[in-house]
Amino acid sequence: MRKALLGAVLTALLVAGPAPAARASDVPRPVLLTNFADPAVERWGSGYVGYATGERAPRAWTRSRTGRWREHGPALTRLPGWSRPGDVWAADVRRLRGWWVLYYSAPVRGLGPYGRCIGVARSRHPLRGFAPVGDRPLVCPAYVRKVPTAGDPLLPRDPTLPRAGVIDPSVHVGDDGPVLLYKTDRIPSSIRAVALTRNGTRIRSGAVSSEVLRSDGVVENPLLVQRPEGWVLLLSEGDYTRCTYRTLWLRSPDPTDWSAAESGVLLDRASTGLCGPGGADVAGKRLFLHGWVCHGKAKPCASGFDWSKRERQRARRAMYAARLRWEGGLPVVTGWLGR
Repeated sequence: MRKALLGAVLTALLVAGPAPAARASDVPRPVLLTNFADPAVERWGSGYVGYATGERAPRAWTRSRTGRWREHGPALTRLPGWSRPGDVWAADVRRLRGWWVLYYSAPVRGLGPYGRCIGVARSRHPLRGFAPVGDRPLVCPAYVRKVPTAGDPLLPRDPTLPRAGVIDPSVHVGDDGPVLLYKTDRIPSSIRAVALTRNGTRIRSGAVSSEVLRSDGVVENPLLVQRPEGWVLLLSEGDYTRCTYRTLWLRSPDPTDWSAAESGVLLDRASTGLCGPGGADVAGKRLFLHGWVCHGKAKPCASGFDWSKRERQRARRAMYAARLRWEGGLPVVTGWLGR
């Protein structure tokens, strides 16, 4: 995929101005009040199952599309051998060839206190244990010494990117098989893509990752959706510790070129009343995302939310669910569950 700069897109969004402000009575309530950041949600029977950032990927599920969500134990039976102790970030899940396949970013040595690489695990059942697959990560930057060898080593080295890890795996399954998208951590941000084998557990033979787009700021949590009118890329933009964190959409007729993409804001503080609506995932006609709530209540944190005081404020990223419709190939939120 060819490189495309995102700076002009984000500038255009800022010039366009904020979305209409949400009324206090319209502010959504979470469908899961516990800490469930970066939800990855998949249809399961008549309901859903979700996976989140945290210790070995916490889970939750519901029996119906509008039913009560129940917490479940962590998905991973253990961290992979190439990882060091710590939380996994921003998991994604897909059903491939009779398996539930989980993608996650796990901490590794050699990349500092927060550096992570991307691994894969699988299970026959979404609520049973997911076992790590293979003895090396899918993606890990080879330009840092002492990191584990990966199927995608991010070579050749791009000197304009920070020497950091990779996070936010997201898999799109198309006619040509699954493709893994991910973010190179820190700024400038870049989103990259690489082809996977049909079962989704390895980098496809001969495949080399390429840059999809780049931004001088923070863009993350990529989600690629194919529509008849074109390709849509959902992204989280900004600092996740602030209420200004938001969800953008981009649309392009070509998934390999986003240089002239249409763009817009799908979710932000002004239009929803939520604090930092981001980490979005799509499951059927539902959009799932997280937002900050404070003091153990279902009310969004105030606009001046101070992340450094999160423990005192009992802040957490709760999960929200919205009804999603596509109008002219663009995503539109038509209502919220949990209200």
